[in-house]
Amino acid sequence: MATLLAVAGAGFVLTWFFYRRAFALLRPAERRLLVALRWAAILLVVMLLFRPVLGYRKQTSHRPSLLFAVDRSGSMSIRDNPAGDSRFDQARRRVAQWSRKLDKRFDLHLVAFADRAQDLSDAEALAALAPDGRSTSLSRAILAARVRIPADRLAAVVLVSDGLHNSAGNPVETAQRLGAVVHTIGVGASLRGEGAQRDVRVTGVDCPERLLLGNKARITASVDAVGLAGQVVEVTLSDSSQQIGRTELALDRLEGAQQVEFEFRPTEKGRHVYTVHATPVSDEPIEQNNQRRAVALVVEPGIRVLYLEGTLRAEYGALVDRFLAKDPDLEFCALVQTRPHVFLTRSNIKGLDLREIPSDRAAIDTFDVFILGDLDSAFLRPDQQQLLIDRVRAGAGLVMLGGYHSLGPGGYGSAPLGQILPVALGPRDVGQITDPFLPQLTPEGVRHPIFAGIAEFFPTRAQPEPARSGLPPLEGCTRVEGARPDATVLAVCPLESSAMPVLAVGPSGKGRAAVFTGDTTRRWQQTPRVLGQDSPFLRFWGQLVRWLAGRKESVGAGAGIEASVDRGYYEPDEPVRIRAVVRDRQGEAASHAQVAAEIHSSAAGESPTPGQNAQGPSSTTRTLALAPVPSSPGHYEAVFEPAEPGTYEITLTAQLDQDRLAAEPLTVEVGRPSLEFERLDLDESMLRQIAQRAGGRYEHLTTADSLIDALDHRQQQKTVRFETRLYYPPLAWFLLIGVLTTEWTLRRRFQLK
Repeated sequence: MATLLAVAGAGFVLTWFFYRRAFALLRPAERRLLVALRWAAILLVVMLLFRPVLGYRKQTSHRPSLLFAVDRSGSMSIRDNPAGDSRFDQARRRVAQWSRKLDKRFDLHLVAFADRAQDLSDAEALAALAPDGRSTSLSRAILAARVRIPADRLAAVVLVSDGLHNSAGNPVETAQRLGAVVHTIGVGASLRGEGAQRDVRVTGVDCPERLLLGNKARITASVDAVGLAGQVVEVTLSDSSQQIGRTELALDRLEGAQQVEFEFRPTEKGRHVYTVHATPVSDEPIEQNNQRRAVALVVEPGIRVLYLEGTLRAEYGALVDRFLAKDPDLEFCALVQTRPHVFLTRSNIKGLDLREIPSDRAAIDTFDVFILGDLDSAFLRPDQQQLLIDRVRAGAGLVMLGGYHSLGPGGYGSAPLGQILPVALGPRDVGQITDPFLPQLTPEGVRHPIFAGIAEFFPTRAQPEPARSGLPPLEGCTRVEGARPDATVLAVCPLESSAMPVLAVGPSGKGRAAVFTGDTTRRWQQTPRVLGQDSPFLRFWGQLVRWLAGRKESVGAGAGIEASVDRGYYEPDEPVRIRAVVRDRQGEAASHAQVAAEIHSSAAGESPTPGQNAQGPSSTTRTLALAPVPSSPGHYEAVFEPAEPGTYEITLTAQLDQDRLAAEPLTVEVGRPSLEFERLDLDESMLRQIAQRAGGRYEHLTTADSLIDALDHRQQQKTVRFETRLYYPPLAWFLLIGVLTTEWTLRRRFQLK
């Protein structure tokens, strides 16, 4: 204000000084009018620059605010008091009593919480809720005070819970940062204290997130007990309602859980919920902790293909560009020899840097199928051949293709690798058949999975002409001497009276081996494609590789979409990754589809929106676009973060040219199943830490009346500063322009410069 007055005074003095020369030319009334107008203009400018206000302070008082946060998660449904009431019923009755007592002394606020907090109008609204929350976040319960009550009005937070925190946040740190007192009241009993009840419980289930179809799987359960040493309980493992394992466990006296292992082989793909259950003993009041669930995805093992080719021939380009790179179910690495022992690499396997034929077992064992092209045996050392043999006998698959430097002409007849093939190869000079022909299927070939859905493209002995014409013949094949006794011949060369095998398969230990002598199948893909006709090329190679890998499914011939997620269940606040594989009408990977996921959630709604039923589940639907995955044709991916625990149903659709494709819906669980019953003891340690860090007290529900009576309910005093603006900017600008305009007009009239 002093500066304002000084500036205004200086302006008045300067105005008088500069106007004094003109005073001789003006009458007194004119002089006074011009000076007054100039002073008014200066005063208005100073007001606009300094923006003066009139400020004063005033003392106010108000009732303190008190927030009750009551746990309504699943663990609060436990009935562990002598009267048989649930923890939640005990808590809500006491909170209702305290609310009536404190209503005239405090501005009361009430929230119920599990994973999230929801506002309640009064204690009666609390009675209408059920303890069915799927997880507990004590942190979010404490933070409810910050968003609902101004910091200067909050007297305290009273947290009523069993202390079992298993969701987002660190409640001890959150309470310390709140800046207000937090009192905690424990509800429930310890299962290990004096006079503890008899109890057997499943404390953990160790289950892999992904299980391989048909492979041995192991699930380990942890079982603990109190007051039951020496007793025998039955422990079972179930998949949905079907029991898949059972054992009897003798409970010991040692502290800590005992381990129970179950081994089985999954027989169906998809999401599975495995439940471990310990049979309750007599007089066991708490049965909610007698079982625990784990969710796993049962998937087909991935198929990895290693293709070794000796020359850059037409078959290499057809297999890599038109089969391996187009089949979205395969990961491959193709090595083609450009000069002796120098290879060019093509691969879609992330992180794989393979520049030569692998020489170590670890690298070989990562592949499920091996394709050997026109590569002479001289380029495969005996130790490398033995690694391939060991891998095939352990369960992998191998196919050797015809060529001028493979099979017999490649020296494999006397090489170790030739001994596991289903045909006798012959010497290096066994020769080639150079006349064109279509392979003739044997009766076994017509029924074999390799020719599922495509047998009609090929002739048979009973039907020399194929049922579907138009398939170009092979340009020839490599001769072999005949099939081995344990081999199955699926196709023969009709040009040879001895029915020389063109495709033969056979077992090799736990794996499978095949020989395809033909040269070359490139025309099977190329010519029908140019003419707009169907071709068996993709299905033949796809089904051959899948059979070698031990798979049963055939390759679909039409457009389609398959959906998957990377996990069976997700923790709260964990992102969900959605994947889709899209095929076109030829069964090839489709890279130009528009893929979208519709996500429908049925989650436990802790924070309902206005107008939504606070007691029912929230239900929302959202749509998410999937983006193509680089270097993986036909693969699409997207990530979304669930808003809260619950069940999410995901439906994927794809628009591919004129085709509208839809996948089978997926179900995703957010929040581990039975998460609330993993621990049932009252966690007094957690509640004490929260209270100590926030300057509060901890009491058990049975002794909490003393805490409630001691709450500080004194009126809170507050000094408030009030300010009144001494000017109105629009009016000041209007007056300034008016004053200056009036002064300028008068100066012109008085004939002043």
